[in-house]
Amino acid sequence: MSKEKINLEELVALTKELFHAYYSGNLEPWFSYLCPDSVYLGTGEPILFGGDAIRNHFMHYSAKQSDIMKEEYFPIALVDQAAQVCGHIIIKSQNGQFYAITHFTMGYRLFDGEIKLVHQHNSYEYMRQEESDVVKLDVNTMQFVRNLLLQQPSGKRIPIRSGRQTIFIDLHTVLYVQSQRKRTEFVCIDRVISCNSPIGDLAKILPEIFYPLHRGYLVNTQYIVAIRRFEAELISGISIPIPSLTYTQVKQDLQEIISRRTHIS
Repeated sequence: MSKEKINLEELVALTKELFHAYYSGNLEPWFSYLCPDSVYLGTGEPILFGGDAIRNHFMHYSAKQSDIMKEEYFPIALVDQAAQVCGHIIIKSQNGQFYAITHFTMGYRLFDGEIKLVHQHNSYEYMRQEESDVVKLDVNTMQFVRNLLLQQPSGKRIPIRSGRQTIFIDLHTVLYVQSQRKRTEFVCIDRVISCNSPIGDLAKILPEIFYPLHRGYLVNTQYIVAIRRFEAELISGISIPIPSLTYTQVKQDLQEIISRRTHIS
């Protein structure tokens, strides 16, 4: 029976099912939910456009069974026919030598009543076994930082069009803005907000602290905690890629912006 509205509980269950199959070495359930317009972005991977491109890239990937140590899923309703599931999964490698944290955002839409995966963004962190306590601390710290930031006094708020409504976003809560074809997403500390405006228009009205790491991202430099070769890590643990051709200039610009201690007023 076809659906007319996405059920968030069912979407969380589906996402959990796909990840469990993936970490058991079975990629076919994930492939089955891809659509022709699916987009995949992962740390260390090229941006992949289209279900066929994603399948072709990963079909020869030799996934090994991994033990899931901890997992959290947070559903976000966008409209009746679209929603996202964000969260993180901690796994232990098959040889037991390291732990890996996957931070993910999965975007779904209904097409003719069927749920399809249209967007997936993964970023990764790795810890050695002897640092397992650090992994637990990192997850707890991320939750603490999230709550702490949400308790800060409200900063500048800007109106954005999201579907048929206008939402006033507190820029203090925005980690980064990412392009999603003709729309954009404000990835906040506590939610993801879809916006009708293209990212180029938003770049003109956002404060200087929102820096374009590349054409698909505007990152809140207040929340950058580390700059590594070809990526910037945010306070939430997410790493945003930096194009290799512009890495030197981007690093210099970020250092100048951060050193000026610019704040949203």
